[in-house]
Amino acid sequence: MVNEKNVDKKGLILFVLHSHLPLLYYPEYRESLEERWLFEAVRESYIPLLLVFEEIYNRYNYVGVTISFSGSLLTMLTNDFFKERIYAHLKKTVELGQRELQRTKGTQFYKNAEFLYNKFSGVLKKFEDLNGDILRGYKELAKSGAIQVITSNLTHCISPFYFVDKSSMKLLEIQFYKAVSNFVDYFGFSPEGVWLPECAYIPEINKILKKYNIKYTFLESHGIIFSRDFCKYGTFMPYVTKDGLIVFGRDFESSKQVWSAKEGYPGDFWYREFYKDIGYDLEYEYIKDYIHESGVRTDTGYKYYRITGVDVPLSSKEIYDPDFAIKKSFEHAANFIFNRERQSEYWCNALKLNLPMSIAAMYDTELFGHWWFEGTYFLKNVLYLLNEEQRYLVGVSTVSDYLKILESNNFKFEQLEPNSSTWGWKGYFEYWLNGSVDYMYRHIHVNTKLFFDIINSKKEFIDKNEKYKNLAEIGISEILQAQCSDWPFIVFTGQVSQYGHARFKEHIQNIMKINQILSGNSEIDTESMWKMSDISKMYKIDFNKMAEIIYE
Repeated sequence: MVNEKNVDKKGLILFVLHSHLPLLYYPEYRESLEERWLFEAVRESYIPLLLVFEEIYNRYNYVGVTISFSGSLLTMLTNDFFKERIYAHLKKTVELGQRELQRTKGTQFYKNAEFLYNKFSGVLKKFEDLNGDILRGYKELAKSGAIQVITSNLTHCISPFYFVDKSSMKLLEIQFYKAVSNFVDYFGFSPEGVWLPECAYIPEINKILKKYNIKYTFLESHGIIFSRDFCKYGTFMPYVTKDGLIVFGRDFESSKQVWSAKEGYPGDFWYREFYKDIGYDLEYEYIKDYIHESGVRTDTGYKYYRITGVDVPLSSKEIYDPDFAIKKSFEHAANFIFNRERQSEYWCNALKLNLPMSIAAMYDTELFGHWWFEGTYFLKNVLYLLNEEQRYLVGVSTVSDYLKILESNNFKFEQLEPNSSTWGWKGYFEYWLNGSVDYMYRHIHVNTKLFFDIINSKKEFIDKNEKYKNLAEIGISEILQAQCSDWPFIVFTGQVSQYGHARFKEHIQNIMKINQILSGNSEIDTESMWKMSDISKMYKIDFNKMAEIIYE
């Protein structure tokens, strides 16, 4: 659905949001600390953003945002086990809000309590309206052409790390094959684009993406600017590789303005303080039913204070005013548009463009609402202003709609071979490959090679034996999970290092056990493998459908 208003604009903002969490399956516990990552993302980002998109669509018949879902997140959001746990959590959150209305009545905190109670009640109602199927709302918007939904790879692996040998490359192909396959199973259409996890790119990946009909992807800005070829348009127009893959470069200015807590909008002193929550501040007896059952203090979502100032200690924070903060988000939205206008005006003239230039505004979805509470209001205001006012020099568009504008005007893509790169610290893989985590890749590569060597040597036996075929499916699932980029990331950042090490080692130990069984050196122990089998089924790992990739 090409928005006709956009054709004459100087520039088009391409909001590209990336949604991802690792698989957090803990049926052996009534609740786990880690699955709260999912609950918070649903409560504060995924449903609030869906409500924003629906409101904008109902008013203007267009939204113009592109959003990706990783394979692991899609798996959780469409699985009944996770839906039930999300529902229980949302009901608890609203129940706490009811208690907070009573506790804060007549105090300076009541306004905040009421505001959050109403917000979370709306989130719960939307979850119930969708019968727990959050992605259904996104699917309906995508089918109407209002937004665009794209994929990532299955377990969010750093793709360039797996061009080591044939076995690793097979596994990498399975990452994309299963991500695309599961995407099609749910959404009913093929993804045109892919978000490469951590924007990690090397030119060798082009052929895999083209094999699965991926038309375009996104890179960090220096992946374009430091390319092997002359960079004619900077990051302000897409390019095409020699393999036919269209690549967009992240716009540095718009990204920093929205992403940075120090230099960007999220650090405004009137915005809500992320780290001060009643889950830590109130008496244990009052709050115990709304934190982890072990007694570990956790976030509840009820936060009543604002950032206040630079380096202000938590004990000195001032009361948050949601009305004033939302007004601030409108000011920041207008400022964001103003800056994009000046940016487009300058570069369109400098580059002598007669078509709208692209401003690839790329962010993690969870930034909006979760990390930056007012982020959903900011995005809503940007979308509202650009759809409401025709006077702006910039508009907003999905990526595919933007490409249609270029193609209908016979735009000739410049050929360019991007530079190997990632986003994040230093921009060249160091977050995920450093002295604290480099041991992980040796274990992945050694066990992957052994696994495929065994599979190929026992091809006839496995093909005839469903029990061993299921075991091979579990093996593939476990290696794929070991590849998840979250494990080295959280180890290196020190956020929950112990958990990152533990999850990685769990999956490596599982594949080592499976290799032993497949090679005939151990017996199948179905009692200890039920959880692994569940996850393999969740990911829809089907040995027969992947035989062409698996066998040499």
